[in-house]
Amino acid sequence: MGYIVDENDSSKLLLSAINTLLQTINELPIETTDDLANATTAQLAEMTINEVKREVLSQGWHFNSDFSYPFPPDVNGIISIPPNVLDIVASDDKNYIMRDWRLYDKDNFTFNFTEAIPCDVIWNMDFNSLTHPIRHYITIKSARVFQARTIGDQVAYAYTIKDEEDAYLAAKFSEGRTGRYNMLESEQFGIIYGGIR
Repeated sequence: MGYIVDENDSSKLLLSAINTLLQTINELPIETTDDLANATTAQLAEMTINEVKREVLSQGWHFNSDFSYPFPPDVNGIISIPPNVLDIVASDDKNYIMRDWRLYDKDNFTFNFTEAIPCDVIWNMDFNSLTHPIRHYITIKSARVFQARTIGDQVAYAYTIKDEEDAYLAAKFSEGRTGRYNMLESEQFGIIYGGIR
């Protein structure tokens, strides 16, 4: 009997996604994170999900983007960038970039700042904390990547390009509802749909 995840237990959503990937190559599902620690194929599935998740989230969605988010310097004037930042740009068009996980002033050739710098930032997020449409899209996209790397036979693919496109459209539909975008009035429209620039 296959493993059935408790749909009300958000901590097991990643486990369910891993099992979806395993199912596509006819591998037995895992039931706990302890099983994951002892199953190489399941670990490869998890790595694929995390890789695809970073790729998808780095596009910048309403739920993982902040605008004019303040990054304060420490006592030494250094602004360290948290490891869950996928992309960052200064909100005021200053020539600041991320270098060695610190904010860097390219015009003045320095890492030192005297005040908090507002930035537009795209965050990485835990898979279990994402909404269903985004999780579903990441899972289907991951399954296609996983199948290609594992079996390489497109005829045997459990998910098709059409499945991935449908999942992407559902994710974008959800994004449109939560973001409430308006091309004429929303100044963030171009950033979300074109990436941070």
